[in-house]
Amino acid sequence: MEEQTTVEGSIANQHKPESDAALDRTSLTESTLDRSLPTPQRLEGDGSPRPSSLDEGRREESSQRSRPFSIQFEVDVVQLLLVILSVATRLWRLGFPRAVVFDELHFAKYASLYLQRIFFFDSHPPLGKMLLALAGGYSGFEGDINFDRIGAEFSPQFPVYQLRLPPAVMGSLVVPLIYQICVELKMSRWSALLAGMFVLLDNALLVQSRFMLMEGMLLFFMCLTIYSFLKFRSLTHREFSVPWFFWLFLTGISFTCTLSVKYVGVFTAIVILLLSAKDFWFMLADNYRSDFNLIKHLIARLTFLIGVPVTFYILMFYIHLSILIKAGPHDNIMTSAFQASLEGGLAALTKGQPLHVSFGSQITLRPTYHTGGKPCWLHSHAHVYPLRYSDGRGSSHQQQVTCYVFKDINNWWIVKHPDSDSMVVDDPPKPIEHGDLIQLVHGITSRALNSHDVAAPITPQNQEVTCYIDYNVTMPAQNLWRVEVINRDTDGHKWQTIKSHIRLVHVNTSQALKSTGKQLPEWGFHQLEISTDRIINQEATVWNVEEHRFTKSVEKDQQAREIAQSEMIPLEPTHLSFWTKFTELQLKMLMGKAEEMEHKYSTEPIEWPFMDKNVAYWMSPNSNAQIHLLGNPVIWYLGTLSVFGYSALLVFYLLRRRRGWFDLTTGEWNHFVFIAELLIGGYFLHYLPFFLTDSTLFLHSYLPCVIFKILAATALIDHLYVVSHRFPVLPSTVKYVTVGIILCTIYSFYKLSVFTYGGTDLTPQQITDLMWRESWDFLIHVRV
Repeated sequence: MEEQTTVEGSIANQHKPESDAALDRTSLTESTLDRSLPTPQRLEGDGSPRPSSLDEGRREESSQRSRPFSIQFEVDVVQLLLVILSVATRLWRLGFPRAVVFDELHFAKYASLYLQRIFFFDSHPPLGKMLLALAGGYSGFEGDINFDRIGAEFSPQFPVYQLRLPPAVMGSLVVPLIYQICVELKMSRWSALLAGMFVLLDNALLVQSRFMLMEGMLLFFMCLTIYSFLKFRSLTHREFSVPWFFWLFLTGISFTCTLSVKYVGVFTAIVILLLSAKDFWFMLADNYRSDFNLIKHLIARLTFLIGVPVTFYILMFYIHLSILIKAGPHDNIMTSAFQASLEGGLAALTKGQPLHVSFGSQITLRPTYHTGGKPCWLHSHAHVYPLRYSDGRGSSHQQQVTCYVFKDINNWWIVKHPDSDSMVVDDPPKPIEHGDLIQLVHGITSRALNSHDVAAPITPQNQEVTCYIDYNVTMPAQNLWRVEVINRDTDGHKWQTIKSHIRLVHVNTSQALKSTGKQLPEWGFHQLEISTDRIINQEATVWNVEEHRFTKSVEKDQQAREIAQSEMIPLEPTHLSFWTKFTELQLKMLMGKAEEMEHKYSTEPIEWPFMDKNVAYWMSPNSNAQIHLLGNPVIWYLGTLSVFGYSALLVFYLLRRRRGWFDLTTGEWNHFVFIAELLIGGYFLHYLPFFLTDSTLFLHSYLPCVIFKILAATALIDHLYVVSHRFPVLPSTVKYVTVGIILCTIYSFYKLSVFTYGGTDLTPQQITDLMWRESWDFLIHVRV
């Protein structure tokens, strides 16, 4: 109020005569001087002191100081309503059906294995599964499961609701996050409401958030990443403040959580890192920034967008490996050393076995590197290679040597001294060291491992490996192998069970034994090819002994007693450092090839944008009630068209600007381009890589792209409405079209919700009526 009075007085003075203004200034000066001097106390009519204005001011100031602390906040009613509706739609009847829905078969088992501390292998990081296990453990679940197929009923003790709650809650929060992202992108509140409604009313996003699946958590962390990054960028005027650091830190943590749920989240991290790098690049051209300021920005970004995420990612795996300490159904995919570090695993199988491999030892050999993530063991059997391979090349017609993916009696080999016919261990045992020459004799067929200058069956650039049969004089025995201990600097020169990583180099041809990972045809029983390669130093030529026992002569009791005194493998699990286990697990997860399989509901990426196919998740055994992953067609079609519409508009503006027509101001144009980089770039970066994979894909892989195209649709509508004000009729047209889209979205959501919640018993005719596309495939029980 004081500021307003002063301003009004100044304006009034401008219209006064100069003499009046001077008089006012004189009075003001006198008044000021009077206030600076002590004044006598003024009295009221009854003789009491009259309070001065200064006393009133002090009393008011004292009153202000005596007030309690208070917090003022604003409530966005629209956003609050979206949160309520989102939580209600995601949590309504969350415990139904009380049966395994699609991939819950895997993730519920993973959660139970966590609670039992049993090691398992999955090609995706563990964060999402750890959250499910945390919810299960909090509810008192101990990991006991009784289901083995989709549709199987959960036991009464299984906390279905509690394990479905984390993805449901996180999936609910996607709606308000989308709303806030639109606000941060400077769209109108009405446009933000529209985006929130699209996410709220999309059937596919709703279904995927209601079960023990990863996408609800993935989308939450992805949206949180985008929102945090936008909040960070909006604080450029408050660089290096606490809020600035907070949102930068949350951006790094959020995209780490995104890729820690599923590796597809790495594309979100790439989008953020690219945009952050671009922002810093433009800072370099800012002449008003000092070098010290630029260095601080670089250090902050490297710390919070690279250093913190890497640390958090490693910490998560440290917790993961600290929990899973017991051997389980998947541990054979890991190396022998990894298995030996687990309780009750290979350590229990090999306990008491000899530590050092000696002449006369019986061993199984396993490659430490597995193509496609499949473990296998050096194997042979009585069958021979065909006379000619399918491409017309001739073979040696010798006994087959393969790599077999199951443990079998034909995987055992005897290590023989080249100068001795003895197949038993010497007295005392003579350990084999680096550089020693050996022969490997197959335990069942008694034929020696051999290689020669004949092309291998699947990889003709390599040599064929056989077990030598002495019936072909043109193929002499060439069965000497040199043992090379690779890790002799850390584990010694002696060949040790499990610990030693070795190469077997064929003496005559100087080529190393390797498993190619290629599958043999039917004549090889579809086992994996073994060959020798002239390139010796490669991962595929490294082997280790997994199981080991001495070949003993039953007549020599003294020899048996001497051998019993040899050094044995310890009974307890061997220690393996975290970094060794972490590195091996990362390589298996990142380099392992996903299994290809035929599935009725698998789809190709080209089929996703317009939702050519659905995915059946569950069907009632007693009725036609069923659940399908099926998006809202209005939203999916509008989003796909908007991605290309926004891209076309960007090209249109670019061409116009090249010709000197600037439809947007510089600020508007930069913001329009930024939205294109974030949303259109994010869409294609999450979508196009799937065209390069040959693994089995399903529609849920497309859901991150759905988020981006919903935002793109909203951004396009918001932009069209803003620019339409240049023309008299267009604003109303945009409004009416948008209202029509909303009504169609609500209708589509309502009609398809029977496949979202699965609680309605449909007649065959009702199911047929809902097949809006011929390629959709719903299920119908034939009722007798």
